[in-house]
Amino acid sequence: MTIRDALYFSYAGQKSVDYGIINVNLSSGMLEENFVPSRSIVEEKIKGRDQPYFMRTEVEPLQFSVSFAFEEGWDSDKIREVARWLTQHDYYQELTFTTEEGVNPERIFYALVVDEATLIHNGLKQGYITLTFRCDSPYAYSPVMTTRTYEWKDRIYEWKPTFQTGIDSKSVIVNSEGHLTLNTNRPKWSDYPKYTTWIELN
Repeated sequence: MTIRDALYFSYAGQKSVDYGIINVNLSSGMLEENFVPSRSIVEEKIKGRDQPYFMRTEVEPLQFSVSFAFEEGWDSDKIREVARWLTQHDYYQELTFTTEEGVNPERIFYALVVDEATLIHNGLKQGYITLTFRCDSPYAYSPVMTTRTYEWKDRIYEWKPTFQTGIDSKSVIVNSEGHLTLNTNRPKWSDYPKYTTWIELN
């Protein structure tokens, strides 16, 4: 899922639906996204040499602009409340986007609002805000994935293989000359008795 696809977002632990705003796209035609983080080459130039010396490459943190629209009209209190929520932070905050409310996000950003945040409206207290987020790294993070708890039981198995055990195995057979040889027919699960354990397989 991309940022432009998302309708809802969450920032600094608070959801956009609680403030009555949604993520919108204002451009016509196809949607435009950041494909990869900005990358630059660091070089060293010396006098008398036109070709610079390559030093390294540097990748810049992710930075992208978004537009958030008010679903209903606003008043002065709501504008101040939204401004404090989005812009009054001293460190990077968790930012996620989702297509449906209550759905776990696929990517997590840690971002701060930078540059100017602009309020665009029609004079009737209806409109949207545009702002730019700058992340703490060139990449997004994956959410923590968890599974159900499995109960582990410690058991001590005592298995004393004998020569007869190898003969009874499906993987080793006795040929016509009375010698042990590998069975060319691959055994199937159906060849083993029901409730056969791994320790009983040779």
